[in-house]
Amino acid sequence: MPVALRSRVKTEVDGNGSSEPSNSPKPISRRTKRRKRNSEDDQDDDFVGSDGNSAYYHSDVGNSRPFEMVGGLPSSSEIPQYNSALAHPLSVKDSAVLYDSLVSSRKTWVRGEMFELYFTKPVKTTKDVPVKPETPAEAMSVQVRDKMQKMCDCTMFGGPHAFPVRLFILKNEEMEKKWQEEQDMKKKEKEDKEKEEKEERQKRVEMKKQQQLQKKQEKERLIQLQKENKVKGKMELEAVKQKRKDEIRKSKEKLKRTQMNTPAPSSQSGTDPKMITNLNLMAQRDPKLNALMGIVANGDATLDQVEEFKKFIEIAKKMPTPPGWTPPLPRLTEQTRVQGQDSNVTNAGKATQSESSAVDPADKKPTAHSGVKQVVQEKVEIAGAAVKAEREIKQEMDAKATREIKETMAKLDDKSMHLTTFQQKYSQGAQIVLEYLEFTTSRYLLPKNSIVEFLEDEETFIVSWVMVHNAADIRRHKSKRIRELCKNLKTEDEKKKLAEDYDVLTERGCPTPLYTPMTVKFTGIHRKFAGILRNSVDPVEQVQKEMTAILEIGTRLSGYNLWYQLDAYDDRDLAERLRVELNEHEQESKGKKRN
Repeated sequence: MPVALRSRVKTEVDGNGSSEPSNSPKPISRRTKRRKRNSEDDQDDDFVGSDGNSAYYHSDVGNSRPFEMVGGLPSSSEIPQYNSALAHPLSVKDSAVLYDSLVSSRKTWVRGEMFELYFTKPVKTTKDVPVKPETPAEAMSVQVRDKMQKMCDCTMFGGPHAFPVRLFILKNEEMEKKWQEEQDMKKKEKEDKEKEEKEERQKRVEMKKQQQLQKKQEKERLIQLQKENKVKGKMELEAVKQKRKDEIRKSKEKLKRTQMNTPAPSSQSGTDPKMITNLNLMAQRDPKLNALMGIVANGDATLDQVEEFKKFIEIAKKMPTPPGWTPPLPRLTEQTRVQGQDSNVTNAGKATQSESSAVDPADKKPTAHSGVKQVVQEKVEIAGAAVKAEREIKQEMDAKATREIKETMAKLDDKSMHLTTFQQKYSQGAQIVLEYLEFTTSRYLLPKNSIVEFLEDEETFIVSWVMVHNAADIRRHKSKRIRELCKNLKTEDEKKKLAEDYDVLTERGCPTPLYTPMTVKFTGIHRKFAGILRNSVDPVEQVQKEMTAILEIGTRLSGYNLWYQLDAYDDRDLAERLRVELNEHEQESKGKKRN
């Protein structure tokens, strides 16, 4: 920060050694000289410093001094040699060159030496002066100011300075119109797409209805066919049953007629035990006879089967008595049957008892020790399951809370990244306007022919360009040459194409560019504006091509070295003037802060 120093009155020493106030006028401040410089021709200016500071004037201070005055400050092309050039060197603080150079450098920045001026606010009238009607120039100024919409406040670093600045987006009618046309086109495309989707949905609905109708008709047809097949099958089944009944009826009638024609056997032959025994023995040896006996016993035998069975009966009758066979008595037979039933019951009881005695020992009731062990094991398993369930519930709750936090943060982040409708219009090709918060009288254009880098980790923007100090002279020469070349062209399109393709730097006779490479850094800009700022400049290939041309044919300003220490006797007037100007600057700054 500049240090407030006490002003001292310049004195002269007479021959008697006494001193008294000097009647010489007070040194003229640099601001006065700057105002004089503004009235002179700009071509008389010299340029100094790679930091972009332009010299307000360039004057010699006499051959006796090791420096010359450039921009009101002691400077030299060579590196200062304080010990050899100064007999009584003042300190850096008392010399006030460093502080005054910083003030001068800062004013050079905020007064627009580094950027192209775009807008200047009209000077406000004081209370003592009556308010005049708004002039056309003032009205135009208001219109120009309304064309700028604030984007954000941030900090710009240039050289050794940090500037609080405000960035604006300059309205552009062509871009507004182009954006509106794009929005209308997108809207129309969206409407057309929605219309096509609606038609497609309608077609799918109609197709689905048609398919459902076809499925319904097919289902009804199948149901009807099933009904018809069921009725037909029922009728066929009834016919088969009726046919079967008829066949059975005919067979019974035929059997009945046969039986009527066949003499009935005697009661003795029908109940002949010997014949039955022989017949059973034959059936045991002949499976075919055994099957035939079953059919006849069930009453399902046909006439031929009955005739065949009769033949076996005749054979059994003629057979001799089986060896050891005696005719059974009816009483004994009945008693034997009863005894057999009693024997079966007894055997069944024994079998039940043996089955009950063969039960697996594992099915028996557990002992007391095994029961306690089983209960304890069940309790341990239940406790473990409860702990596991509690852990799973906790993990699920933690995961749910984490998801909710992430979703909330994502929503907040998305909301903070939203651009206004106006800002969306200028996502490409915006013109950024800069205003210093400490000097709001003027606003400046950020150069379009620059390169913008975004350091995402630091959320910092680096803007680099080549500042051409005599750009006005080059533009005048370019305009003159284009007018001369356009005389031979007839159409406006040809003239426009010539003006766009014309490269004045490659032409002989063009003023040599006097340039200084410039770099500034912006911090505090929200990352949602990164796209607007990066896309506000010309394409990188085009900018690099222009920079290369300027560096190849131009002249870079070499700059000077400031003398931060002065001599206490030989440079006392200069040191006093610098200290006075520094003191005035501090008083002016304090007054602005109080206001």
